[in-house]
Amino acid sequence: MIDVVLLKHLHVSLVFISISFFLVRFLGRQLGAGFMQARAVKIAPHIIDTLLLASGITLASIYRLSPLDAHWLLVKLILIGGYIGSGFGAMKAPAELHRNLFALLALSLITGAIVLAVIKPF
Repeated sequence: MIDVVLLKHLHVSLVFISISFFLVRFLGRQLGAGFMQARAVKIAPHIIDTLLLASGITLASIYRLSPLDAHWLLVKLILIGGYIGSGFGAMKAPAELHRNLFALLALSLITGAIVLAVIKPF
């Protein structure tokens, strides 16, 4: 049996690790840091985010939540999709201004997703 409290803590920890790693990678990209070429830096976000997704799906399953019934969860998933897309833009856009705007958008969207997860307004 899965310890739900432990799973929640894992999920929240992975959220903060994912966001922190995004910020480190973004700043490294902006500064042209050499560590950005390391294989681990390129692979780690995929591992972290896969574990994050798996823990989220497991929690939703345990609590029997469906995005079609829990509308806050649907909105959260849409915000996370926007975070992923804008995070990609923040890392890949050729112009510095665009990278900065994408990063700001990504952080705004993930903040919204976190707020929804905490307050579950609808």
